[in-house]
Amino acid sequence: MKKVAIYILGCRVNQSEGESFIEYFKENGYEVVDFNELADIYLIHTCTVTSQADSKSRQMIRKAKKINPLGKVIVTGCYAQTEPGTILGMPEVDLVVGMRDRNKILELLGEEKAHIIELNREQKFEDLKLATPETTRAFLKIQEGCESFCSYCIIPIARGPVKSRPENSIIQEIKMLESKGYKEIILTGIHAGAYGKDTDSSITQLMRKIVKETIITRIRFGSLDPNEITSEFIELFKNERFMPHIHLALQSGSDSVLKRMNRKYDTRLYKEVIHRLKEIKGPTLSVTTDIMVGFPGELEEEHKESMKFIDLVGIDNLHIFKYSKRKGTRAADFPDQVNDQIKKARALEMAKLRDSLHKQFLKSLIGMEMNVLIEKHSNNLIEGYSENYIKVIIKGNDKKLLENTIVKVEISNVNKDMLIGGIL
Repeated sequence: MKKVAIYILGCRVNQSEGESFIEYFKENGYEVVDFNELADIYLIHTCTVTSQADSKSRQMIRKAKKINPLGKVIVTGCYAQTEPGTILGMPEVDLVVGMRDRNKILELLGEEKAHIIELNREQKFEDLKLATPETTRAFLKIQEGCESFCSYCIIPIARGPVKSRPENSIIQEIKMLESKGYKEIILTGIHAGAYGKDTDSSITQLMRKIVKETIITRIRFGSLDPNEITSEFIELFKNERFMPHIHLALQSGSDSVLKRMNRKYDTRLYKEVIHRLKEIKGPTLSVTTDIMVGFPGELEEEHKESMKFIDLVGIDNLHIFKYSKRKGTRAADFPDQVNDQIKKARALEMAKLRDSLHKQFLKSLIGMEMNVLIEKHSNNLIEGYSENYIKVIIKGNDKKLLENTIVKVEISNVNKDMLIGGIL
């Protein structure tokens, strides 16, 4: 049997697409092996959100050819779409595939020459099959593309316009996951909150349909923008099947920086949305976000303003990024580019704030009862995730507590980024 090794970089959408690639190759008679093993084909699904992501993509391309000089190297994903010439110029690469016709990879590879498949500009969702490995949680891609054109972001160029997956297709897949025993789904997309913009639907209409037509126990979202959290969304979010965790995009806590970024909200709206969400989900609600430091023209006062806002508003964890110039974006030509040393220093300051906020939030959960979805038994411990998406270590290794079951746990302590508790 032929073998394929797949390496996925980047966001949850990329991870979801990676599972689809696994299914595609399995259906075509390939065994999927670890990327470090000898394989006939190596597929690198790339990310281009930062220059570091580009560098990592090139590194993995070279690594694949070193592992097996006779193996075929296929490059897909956002970096492949935005910089095809750069990738085609690499001697290790055999095939470059853009953001459509990914179900024709083996057909194209058989022609034994490099190709670039043009970006799909049609308003049609590419419905790739989802692989379902043995796990408790499934990432379900509901839409593709973005039309926000934030001044720093290359993704609208890489992914094209919004393309929403048909509601019935989503419902069918959730029911299939239910039949396989899954307890939790995460609805992901390049701009998930824009779901339905291109069709006669919306994210709230989809939420209502999922609640009405499925029985999946836990539902989560990928990243959403605060201006997409409407009163209707909040009313639906009250349902206990929507977990008390939300990744609410911020990028900066300074209104002047948000305006230059071309974000569609301000800090006043952001604060109001968090307040309303905490009102309905209570103090265990976890709010996480992305923060960028060193955006062009960012003054020290704006950086401090951002940190102060994050500290006050009720965010409990941050994903921190240093601004990375992306060719083809407006911000790449902005004056007053911030130098790397300042970016690094600001990222470190933001990381200290993140660690403090996260530790404080975890400690606030001590003594609370939480429903934990068990994921695995390891080293005489049981691991799982709470409703608010925090890893929980359960004392003991009771084999009767099966994986993929939900148990009630009383939180007794904190260990680094994890909660410690016992079965009630």
